[in-house]
Amino acid sequence: MSFDKETRSLLARAVTACRRRVTADVAEQLGGIYGIHRDGTVLPPGRMTNLAPDELADAERLREILDHYAACEKGTLRERAAAAYERVVLEIAFTVLNRLVALRLCEERGLMVECVRQGMSSDGFRLYEKTSGGALGPRYVAYRAYLESVFDELALDLGVLFDRHLPQAVIFPSERCLEDVLAELNKPGLTHLWAEDETIGWVYQYFNPPEERKAMREASQAPRNSRE
Repeated sequence: MSFDKETRSLLARAVTACRRRVTADVAEQLGGIYGIHRDGTVLPPGRMTNLAPDELADAERLREILDHYAACEKGTLRERAAAAYERVVLEIAFTVLNRLVALRLCEERGLMVECVRQGMSSDGFRLYEKTSGGALGPRYVAYRAYLESVFDELALDLGVLFDRHLPQAVIFPSERCLEDVLAELNKPGLTHLWAEDETIGWVYQYFNPPEERKAMREASQAPRNSRE
């Protein structure tokens, strides 16, 4: 069976590892680049003179969604800010993982050229790199540009997932994080699952730890926000 207990456990461990790795990377970038910290400290954009214009626009969008989520929460100002921060981190991490999983599912079905199955050695990127002639700089920078061009193409039909203008899409994984996540997704024991329709559902389920799902259900039988 494709989804026997052993296989589900392997997928669960891979997804959990990806969540842990991506959330840490997102938090690091939020603080290090955009001045948004877990302790509630949010630097005014005007003080972030190191940011390029497009990065400054991203910083503004991140602050807008933080304010929106905080307004939807209950409790003290500090509690609402903390809840909003955690939600933003998880939604960005989920978007990152969801996109890479979607690409993996598509390429396994022959719907698109190989792009993540072998990371920077994937056929699609090798052709892209050859065509660009090294004009895009270091390989990671070129690979990011390649994947973002794939996102933009897919966004024409699946904007809710691949639109790079959404606040949840502002952060792209760092080089080491991207390598780690692709290594998890491309473990030999998972290869056959990328052709199965059920896989995406299991990935969604395993992204949320059992204790978190239980807490959500105990707090409310009906979803109260987009995350639930």
